[in-house]
Amino acid sequence: MRTRPAFAVLMLVVLLIPGCIDTEEDALGGVGTYDVNATWTTIEIETKTAFYADDESVTWSVLDGEVDQQIEDAGGHVVGLVLAMSYPADDESPSGLCTGLEADVPDIVSGTATKGEWTLEASDSGFGGHDVNLTWHDQAILDAGVASNLSEQEVLDRFVFGDGARGAFDLTVVVDAQAHNSALCSHSDDGEEVTTVASLLVIDLTVTPADMEDDGSSALAVGTGTLPAVLFAPVFIGMVAMVVFVTRHQDRFQLQYVLEEEEEDIEGESTSEGVTMTDSYRARVITLCALYVAQGIPWGFITVTFVTFLAARGVSAGELALLLTLGTLPWSVKFLWGPVIDRYQIPAYGRRRPWILLAQTGMMLMLGAMLFVPDPTNNVRTIAIMFLVYNIFTSLQDVSTDALAVDVLQPHEVEKVNSYMFTSKTVGGAIGGAGLGTIIVFIGLKGAILLQIPILAGLMIAPMMMTERPGERRFPWEKKAEEGPEEDDVEASNQNFADIFAKIRTALSLRSAYLSIVLSLTVSLHFLLIPVLPLLFVRELGWTEAGFNATNGGWILALTVLGFLVGGQLGRRFGGKKVIIYAALGTSFVTALWGISGGLWGSTAWMVGVWSLKNFGWSVVMINIYSLMMKVTWGEVGGTQFTGYMAMMNLSAIIGYQLTGPLAERFDYPTLFLIGAALQTLVILAVLWIDPDQTRRELEGTMDGVVELPGPLNMSA
Repeated sequence: MRTRPAFAVLMLVVLLIPGCIDTEEDALGGVGTYDVNATWTTIEIETKTAFYADDESVTWSVLDGEVDQQIEDAGGHVVGLVLAMSYPADDESPSGLCTGLEADVPDIVSGTATKGEWTLEASDSGFGGHDVNLTWHDQAILDAGVASNLSEQEVLDRFVFGDGARGAFDLTVVVDAQAHNSALCSHSDDGEEVTTVASLLVIDLTVTPADMEDDGSSALAVGTGTLPAVLFAPVFIGMVAMVVFVTRHQDRFQLQYVLEEEEEDIEGESTSEGVTMTDSYRARVITLCALYVAQGIPWGFITVTFVTFLAARGVSAGELALLLTLGTLPWSVKFLWGPVIDRYQIPAYGRRRPWILLAQTGMMLMLGAMLFVPDPTNNVRTIAIMFLVYNIFTSLQDVSTDALAVDVLQPHEVEKVNSYMFTSKTVGGAIGGAGLGTIIVFIGLKGAILLQIPILAGLMIAPMMMTERPGERRFPWEKKAEEGPEEDDVEASNQNFADIFAKIRTALSLRSAYLSIVLSLTVSLHFLLIPVLPLLFVRELGWTEAGFNATNGGWILALTVLGFLVGGQLGRRFGGKKVIIYAALGTSFVTALWGISGGLWGSTAWMVGVWSLKNFGWSVVMINIYSLMMKVTWGEVGGTQFTGYMAMMNLSAIIGYQLTGPLAERFDYPTLFLIGAALQTLVILAVLWIDPDQTRRELEGTMDGVVELPGPLNMSA
């Protein structure tokens, strides 16, 4: 057990690496439509007059050092050089029988302007002069006044060239002298006098996000309605007063009850001898952790990377909420899979393994199907339906994996291996969020989706090559073992449904058990902020998708895991209910502070800091709520009852997502944060009257088995 803290610290370091990926573009906007305007200034840097001999190429350089201040005052962006040449008359010398009425033939004067890799040559043969207008910017954007399907950085790259457009400029003049020539009269011309004026073209550039429309609605992320912060004051004042009251009556509200007692030393042996999961500890850990990584990668990709990708392209908050709602729905009813996987089995290949392989295959097929959606930005509903089907397979894999863990883990391994499994899911989420979110700007959306398929296929090797018990077959073409499991033995182990439902009714007859349902239904209502965050950061504050994804899927996710670790220790020391109440109150104040601090939103340090503090605080709340749910769960129906609580938490998330659309259409960002903060305080009310010891005291049951954190709950809101 000594290795667990070191393992947790190592995983936190791994998670922090993507979040520490910095980009100079973090303050710029993502892909979209931008209004582009420029104010032009011409700054003269040299004027001279010289005689250029026939067919002689004369090259010289001019510097812009003496006009640095003028360039800065004009906007600072040098986008061109104009070489103006004038030669008003031709000087020819006549010879022979000339009458003086012969017309002079104009010389051909060529000028070349060069700056680094940019060069332009222009010639003219008329009297007077001409210009060489060398530019290296995108004039088409300025002519249109708008840039579409580009990030703000990509727009700037077409106009801002920095030192590459400053310094020395090379100029060349060549005169091809021409003269009158006839049978009786010939003129001679040995060159031309040319006056040259070299001037820089400087622009003062303005790039602003354009108002876009999506399905006839404004692409501005949220509405403009406001609710004064003072209206929320009674909520927070009342909660503070209530917390003060219950603090003075801690015994009455069981605030000092320790939810998770110190673990006892349990005799047992974990070995890696054998090749099946029941025989080998290594086989158990590798298989279970690989399956949890496989769950985390696509979920992190869709809830972090994909949502941000769509937000940056004008998808509304309501459609983002629909995507997250349909993705969460299968997890809210995942307990329905339990009777199915218990009833229908193929014992020759394992009790749980066939269901896991089926679910994993379905996950990969749905990712592949997403590649055929032509334009995800304009087909959000299609993607949402595919995401729903995808999560049906993922929830099946989750339930089957948990059942497998219950079957193969030894009693003294449960807590330790559970921590490995949860960490694996977190690592998978970081890969899908921070990892794919960082590289999507290089390989594109379909490249990021395609990359996940071989990753999931590789992770699928573990359950494919392992068997649960001796005598089972991995593939149909393998010879059936004589000592293989009998179907009658499996069916005999199934419980009677009537007995199960009777025990569930008994468990839920306790006040603390049904109040835990209320708590589960309130704990994620503030998730209405999840679809709002990418809109705020990317489309309003000008963050890049890569910057937001790296922060959300890296640093923020790492702090969430750290909050779980710290919260568990605080709950053991001070009592779980007390930690839930204090942490929920503190986190709600942080969320409210975030909402009323709009003047600081332009500061990256402030935004990341308050975001980190809010997520850290709420993860402290959640880990103690999970422990509380474990305490009020009766061991006789532990899997069904606890999974039911987790399903209610996901239903709470769905309700929160559904609140996003109507609230975001009406209210501005500060008001949305204040509403989210008020919803967080509901947890305090819901948890107050739950007695953690009631189930043990009245039913005298204990809960054995694997307890996991709910799959799709996203702590990034």
